[in-house]
Amino acid sequence: MDTIKDQANLVSQLLFSADTGDIYRKTLARTWDILREVGVLLWLIICLTFVGGEWFYRTAVGLGRSTRTWYIGLSEKDTSADAQPITSTGQALLDTVQSSTSYLLAQARQQLGIPEPEPQPTAPPVAPPFPTPDEPTPSGPPAPVEPPTPAEPLSPVATVSAQVEDEDGLV
Repeated sequence: MDTIKDQANLVSQLLFSADTGDIYRKTLARTWDILREVGVLLWLIICLTFVGGEWFYRTAVGLGRSTRTWYIGLSEKDTSADAQPITSTGQALLDTVQSSTSYLLAQARQQLGIPEPEPQPTAPPVAPPFPTPDEPTPSGPPAPVEPPTPAEPLSPVATVSAQVEDEDGLV
């Protein structure tokens, strides 16, 4: 029984000691500092991801524009007018995404302390690969002509007769 009493006294001294309260207070403060700094680190990583994505986007668009300029310079054929709706749809999508991410990228750069990039030089205007409605269309093959209508209606039934001889000579 004395060992239990001694152990209970030891535990109560440890729990109610002035050092115990200070140790737990320091532990909680340190834990809170660690969690806060980890949160800031995660936020900066997210910001860096957005800025890296924007850099990749600018690089890819610049490469695409230069490739398109090169390809149009090589091509002398007119492409079909079907490319125009795709181009306008792509431009509308690009405008929507660009307007919604510009604020986010500015905030991410500010958080990371990265200055705004200088604007990219614009390429000289390139003539579109398809004619615009204001321009006359180039001469090309004539429009298809409808077949002439016959004077007499065609007969829907045809008669075919053939004579087939059997090997035995029977018809």
